[in-house]
Amino acid sequence: MGTQRVDCIFVDNMNQKENGLELTRHIRHKENNSLRKLPIILCTAFTGLHSITHARDAGVTEVLAKPVSPDQIMEKMENALFNKRNFVDLEAYAGPDRRRRTIDYAGEDDRRHSIDKLPPKRDEQGD
Repeated sequence: MGTQRVDCIFVDNMNQKENGLELTRHIRHKENNSLRKLPIILCTAFTGLHSITHARDAGVTEVLAKPVSPDQIMEKMENALFNKRNFVDLEAYAGPDRRRRTIDYAGEDDRRHSIDKLPPKRDEQGD
């Protein structure tokens, strides 16, 4: 058996016991695992908010709702492979950054560089 490069992993949630999510958690939390940071696409018929939240929290990159079409598969693979999110590696969670929205804050709402605008500390005010 030769070595083959894997670009993406598909898992299936065949029943409500979350077997695809268990595999995802195992892959994401196994140290020294070359598969840890690969995109994982979950195929499932369970697409309610509760199921999607569990999939996201398990470390799934994309969710593919059954029944699937070739176009949907390509869309999810494209998103997972070419629009990668940062990988978060914490004790409680390992997987792609769960935040999908990128909001461009402008004007007064932009607090990224507001360190100079902070009020002085209490002891600097003479309190």
